[in-house]
Amino acid sequence: MTRHLVPAWRLALFSLLVAMLTGAALRFAFIYGLPWGLRFEDVRHAHSHLMFFAWATPVLVLVAAEAVRRAGGALAGAGACAILAAIAGLLAYTPFLVSGYRLMPVLGSDLPLSMMASGLNGVLWYVFAALYLAGSWRRTRNPALRLLDGAVVLLLVSSLGAVLLAVTGMNGTATPASTAAFVDLFLTLFADGWFGLGLVAALVLTHFGASARSTQGFGAAAWLLTLGLALRSGARVATDAYGVPGLDLLERGGGLMAAAGWLYLTLSLLRTGRKVPRTAESGVIAPVAPEPVVDPPGRRVAVAALWLLALKALVEAFVAMPFGEELFVRWSLRVLLLHAFLLGAVTLGLIAAIRALLSPRAFAPVSALALSVLVMVACLVPLTRLWPTALAGSWMLWAAAVSSLLPALVVAYAFATGRRSARVLAGPHGSGRRRTGLKDQSASEATARSQGQASPRQPRR
Repeated sequence: MTRHLVPAWRLALFSLLVAMLTGAALRFAFIYGLPWGLRFEDVRHAHSHLMFFAWATPVLVLVAAEAVRRAGGALAGAGACAILAAIAGLLAYTPFLVSGYRLMPVLGSDLPLSMMASGLNGVLWYVFAALYLAGSWRRTRNPALRLLDGAVVLLLVSSLGAVLLAVTGMNGTATPASTAAFVDLFLTLFADGWFGLGLVAALVLTHFGASARSTQGFGAAAWLLTLGLALRSGARVATDAYGVPGLDLLERGGGLMAAAGWLYLTLSLLRTGRKVPRTAESGVIAPVAPEPVVDPPGRRVAVAALWLLALKALVEAFVAMPFGEELFVRWSLRVLLLHAFLLGAVTLGLIAAIRALLSPRAFAPVSALALSVLVMVACLVPLTRLWPTALAGSWMLWAAAVSSLLPALVVAYAFATGRRSARVLAGPHGSGRRRTGLKDQSASEATARSQGQASPRQPRR
């Protein structure tokens, strides 16, 4: 597992960079258009699927492996699974970029390559779910594991959308309405469920463990969120794809349940987190002894990610109201709030967690990234209908386009400078060994070297 840790993280970070550059290309497309006959919708799908498949998913697999390890279990093969997930996500990028969800001509035949690539990623999700079930079986459910239980359940449920897309695409029964419904089931539940619960689990594991353990009803709130998201998405796809009537109330009720669960979890962690010292629970996914790590920048970003999740909970409650969805569409808030959630909460939160699991040097400019994300999201506000028309102009497109390059530049710098750290943090249940950039060495040797002492040579065995 340890030898796969850094390659998995580096592949995921590279995927994040490519996804950010693709998103920036979309912003400049509003000004210059897209080259080579590319379609805007296809490029958007390539951008979002790369973020989903190759960036956040591998990181959450690593988080799940550490959570199981801290519970006394072992998620065998998780490192290889994370690497393969990143590779499979990168392989799906080009088919989505060129053809989106349409058939793609290959050697005289029209093939649904993008949907086939989604299927390949889905196989890896099922493999991970089986590994998680085996590794966490009969382990005491700490708060992080309870959240991950719900996240894995929703990962599997959301994958039905990708399966239905592939089946209807290959047998020729897909319609615009069914395709849109299945895409919504997959992407929305994947983001809100797998990412939403997984992110909270990552932050509980690394920054808010004591807060979660002191929160009454934490597990019940996690399952309330899981059930609410599943009901909302199930009712929506039944109505949109199959025309089942009378499910509007069930969809809205599921949305309110999810909003209540999210709000309770996030505000409980934020409230009790003020009493916890500003230190991250150290720990690598490498088996080593505990060692507290002070990471104020990472902690601040983790707190910001929780506040953004609380904002999402309020938005979900608003949209669940009869008038809320109409106003949400009328004000054109979708793109703004989607980036606040996926780029703000999810991306920043996962990076804050990785800094605690690996080392702050795994992503050094975390404060710069948070600032760049704030600027970018702020520059999306003028593109909504809330912005006064008297202040509108072509400058809004330029502001959105140029600001979209800022997070990509920070991630590019982090990728270039964040090679294998010479010092990886230690976690519980360890064997007293740590990995450096060159070789494994014992904790005593590492301490001696850090103090400028010569470490005793170990006899050959």
